[in-house]
Amino acid sequence: MAGLNSSQIAETIEANDSEFCCHWAQSSEVELIRESRWYRLISEISHPYFNSIFEANVPPAQLSEVVDEALDPFRERKLPMAWWVGPKTRPKGLGQSLIAHELEHVACESAMAIEPNVADYERVSEEVEIRAVTSAIDLRTWVEIMTGVYGLPEFTQEPWLRILKKAGLGSRKKLQHFLALVDGEVAGVGSIFYGSQAAGIYNIGVLSQYRGQGVASTLTISLLSLIEEQGYELATLCASRKAESLYRKIGFQRFGELNCYRWSPD
Repeated sequence: MAGLNSSQIAETIEANDSEFCCHWAQSSEVELIRESRWYRLISEISHPYFNSIFEANVPPAQLSEVVDEALDPFRERKLPMAWWVGPKTRPKGLGQSLIAHELEHVACESAMAIEPNVADYERVSEEVEIRAVTSAIDLRTWVEIMTGVYGLPEFTQEPWLRILKKAGLGSRKKLQHFLALVDGEVAGVGSIFYGSQAAGIYNIGVLSQYRGQGVASTLTISLLSLIEEQGYELATLCASRKAESLYRKIGFQRFGELNCYRWSPD
């Protein structure tokens, strides 16, 4: 894929995730701190989706001390946070140290990638229409569905909406959002982030009453088509273990995993 070996593809997937999160910092509601040992994202939104550490590179001999240092700003502000550990993260045993520092392992996602031109385009349903989000009304609908499907609290909707508005809408933006419709009704959502090394597919979510009707497959393949049109040779996504089989049917391959560890104030 794009002349990369498996390890390089795995690291590219994590790097695209990092770029995606860094992109939110265009909004004044999110502070991105780029440090030599990690990226740190901090907001005043009291949810780990908006407060995180990723791409850590910590000297093993300083591990315990450095983890405490990394957590201090979240502890001081009493903000729940997520620490993502992936193929680029060092040292390899960081996850166990995070558990020892009272972080909880809450998710393991499959890091997947595909060359857009090899996707199984036969899996598209003609019953599903894909429409780009180009208006504030559509963006609000997108946010409401995305937060609902992913189980984010209702209080996150307004700040998330403001963050995405600041990033902007339109076909020339690095971050673009889409609605999937069935019989004219919104059935699901998804996004593309055009990164420096690959294009990532994010936020694929389908309302429960429309699942099993090819909405997720059609949405994903439609986004892959757009990615191919932009000349990208590699598309990435991170999938739950439950959703991994769906993406494998489209043609995605698994190259590693991203693990999420969560800290919450008492």
